[in-house]
Amino acid sequence: MYKKILSYRPNFKPSLVFLLIPILISFVFIAKSFDQYSERENGESKNQELENNLITVKDFLFGQFNSGSAKFEFNARNGDSIQRILSDQKISQADINNVLNALRREYNVGPLRKDQKIYLIVKREKNGNFVSRLTVNINNITSVHVFLNKDNLYEAKRVTKVLTKKNHFVETTIDRGIYRSAKQSGIENSIVAQFARLYGFEVDFQRDLKKNDKIKIFYERYLDDDGISQRTGNIIYSEIINADKNIILYRYEYPNGTIGYFTPEGKSIEKSLMRTPINGAKLTSRYGFRMHPILGFNHLHQGTDFAAPIGTPVMASGSGTVEYVGWKGGYGKYISIRHSAVYQTNYAHLQDYAKGIRRGAKVQQGQIIGYSGNTGSSTGPHLHYEVVVNGKKENSQTLKLPSSAPLEGNNKNFFEIQKRNIDNLILESAKKK
Repeated sequence: MYKKILSYRPNFKPSLVFLLIPILISFVFIAKSFDQYSERENGESKNQELENNLITVKDFLFGQFNSGSAKFEFNARNGDSIQRILSDQKISQADINNVLNALRREYNVGPLRKDQKIYLIVKREKNGNFVSRLTVNINNITSVHVFLNKDNLYEAKRVTKVLTKKNHFVETTIDRGIYRSAKQSGIENSIVAQFARLYGFEVDFQRDLKKNDKIKIFYERYLDDDGISQRTGNIIYSEIINADKNIILYRYEYPNGTIGYFTPEGKSIEKSLMRTPINGAKLTSRYGFRMHPILGFNHLHQGTDFAAPIGTPVMASGSGTVEYVGWKGGYGKYISIRHSAVYQTNYAHLQDYAKGIRRGAKVQQGQIIGYSGNTGSSTGPHLHYEVVVNGKKENSQTLKLPSSAPLEGNNKNFFEIQKRNIDNLILESAKKK
């Protein structure tokens, strides 16, 4: 059930007790020799005394060699619990209760998450096993430790790693798709997803990016004391370089704290709707007339199909209000979002809906609303995506969508200052490499 990576190792230290062991053994042999000499005079009583002495020494030595501690590391499975882990190590119920009571002061004790890390030191004693130390990893930077204090009572302490923000610059060449190339360059999943959301307004990653195109990303990393990246922050600068276009984006923080991404000229990358509301999917059927794969006749396909494995996250292509969520005939599991009096988007053949997605719910652009599937009249796992403009379904891939307003006035001046600062930070980062 659990993965034990550290085997039992007695944890005792040399002491006076172990220096006396050779003396005790010698004493036993001397006593035995003396007994053989005097047995004729003292009879069976001497044999019994020696046997008792040997049992006493044996019990003493056995107790010493079986005391100590064992260290374990567990990767929890879904539904595992601290109670079960401790019970499996033959910890008494009274000791388990004491440990859990201490743990509850710092952590909501319940079912463990899959692969949640648990570290345990068990003290082996003659009268049973006891918890010497328990560590529960809440996440990659926070853990709770349970240990015996000076009064021999269990105490819990929450420890959070101190993280240092450090900017990180990566430049990579596309080989076999942006996602695989980014991963091979050490770019974290959260940054790849953020990058895809930023460029989702302008770029179809399956069609527009080709082998030997380049991407550059300058972003925030938070490192622990060992220099290991524990989480990521914002993309500060990014660039896509290919034969057709070169798209550069700078992060700009408005005086009120809101964030936007702009070209070097101060034009916003954000549009009212994203062209591709699903990452890593392949466009398999465009808007227009086609032979319907199930009905078998020529039919106007009023949407765009993206082939993707079942369970691939689907994003809201724009901010708005959920108008419909549920089963809708041949569409299968279906979501419709109203973005304005003009724009509406529909998402069909879903496997499931994201938590909190219901009629009337407010959603933000890029928010996960569901997961691609194969429900309804579908010939394979994919997302069917529709854009409706003034009540009429339009081609999402060619539709001209309005961008957010460009920077003007003081915001344009502040942007120029931030842009120069970012350029200098990138130069400094490149020099350190």
